[in-house]
Amino acid sequence: MPTHGLPGLEDKVYVLVTGANSGLGYSTCCRLADEFLASSQNNHRSLTVIFTTRSTKKGNDTLRSLQNHLRTSTSDPSAAARVTFVPENVDLCNLLSVRALSRRLNKTFPKLDAIVLNAGIGGWTGLDWPSAVWNVCTDIIHATTWPSYKVASTGLITENQTSNLAEKEPRLGTVFCANVFGHYMLTHNVMPLLHRSGSPNGPGRVIWLSSTEATIRVFDIEDIQGLRSRAPYESSKCLTDLLSLTSDLPGTAPWVKSFYSPDFDSGSENNQPTSSTPPNTYLGHPGICATAIIPLPTILIYSMVAAFWLARMLGSPWHTLSTYLGAISPVWLALSPQSELDAAEAPYRERGGGRVKWGSSASRLGVGSSASTEVDGWGYGGVVGSAVLAEDRARRRKRGAVDLTAEEKERFEGLGRECWRQMEELRILWDDLLDEEEERSGVKE
Repeated sequence: MPTHGLPGLEDKVYVLVTGANSGLGYSTCCRLADEFLASSQNNHRSLTVIFTTRSTKKGNDTLRSLQNHLRTSTSDPSAAARVTFVPENVDLCNLLSVRALSRRLNKTFPKLDAIVLNAGIGGWTGLDWPSAVWNVCTDIIHATTWPSYKVASTGLITENQTSNLAEKEPRLGTVFCANVFGHYMLTHNVMPLLHRSGSPNGPGRVIWLSSTEATIRVFDIEDIQGLRSRAPYESSKCLTDLLSLTSDLPGTAPWVKSFYSPDFDSGSENNQPTSSTPPNTYLGHPGICATAIIPLPTILIYSMVAAFWLARMLGSPWHTLSTYLGAISPVWLALSPQSELDAAEAPYRERGGGRVKWGSSASRLGVGSSASTEVDGWGYGGVVGSAVLAEDRARRRKRGAVDLTAEEKERFEGLGRECWRQMEELRILWDDLLDEEEERSGVKE
């Protein structure tokens, strides 16, 4: 498949990763480089990984760390020369910052083959320690995979996005903006680059990262931002699931088409033609790995890792422990040939299903793989009834999980339609406000 209008770029791959200064985002960048160079099909190709942090200093520090990783992970300088890391800054809770990044990307790069939407915040203020200790001691796998003892603040909102139009601004939830809406705006803004993807892997890819903790039970369509929720993180990840898994359904098509339209005024003079083939949307999660998303004292970090390891030894498929193993799923979704991803989804689609939530999984010995994940209201890949694949049937389930019914699937699809409608209306509202703010301030990169 040719790269549309871009001769000479067929063997160049461009991937954007958000939130890469540490943890999963950093490991995703490392793993992208490692797996790209390990594949023989990439012997004559190059990879550019654009990664975002929240400051220039963090970006430069991360760049040095990634370059050091590259030097130590390969003994072939010519191979290492085929991978380039490029730092960028963005604050996803600042929509003008998102716009500024979008314009820089559209001006600087000829295309994007994949965008890995990793950055985010938990919004937790601590743990309910008595509940945490009891649940981990009595039910370690369930308690460390689907915890119910995290404590979060309710109603956190971002600072004003504009200086001239503050009185017009609707409220914008902090966790919602950091985890979903900032990414949503960024992705729409770089659609021109995603539409120019083609060779070597197929249409551009939008890869949302979710969590095992996403559950429809805490999601309220009347409170899509989770401002009234006591579990805003879990609500935001459920919204991520709903948007991703219903993105190719006929019922969501009007709003998805609007979202996929490359209509953002990037200020770029790059008038290369774009493809009529829209990007593909995929959904992944890192399993359960040790990160700093919940700040803990050092002794408790070691205790957490020990609990995760014990859960894996007892049969949990999702305790990857390390962020490098946690990066398996997003890297697989970003770099695999389109035919491989289509083949992985085929058993579900052949039985009336659709998109799959792909998680990073690990065996007791730490051998990692990408595995389909059961989703409340969507089951395994949207297939009604019991899991269709033997490996799905053999995987440990969340306690209380039941096989998907036609009624539950219909409700999930209905929620997906409403989510897409509300998200597009919110995006258009904010685009109009930001256009007016930039016009009044006279500032436009």
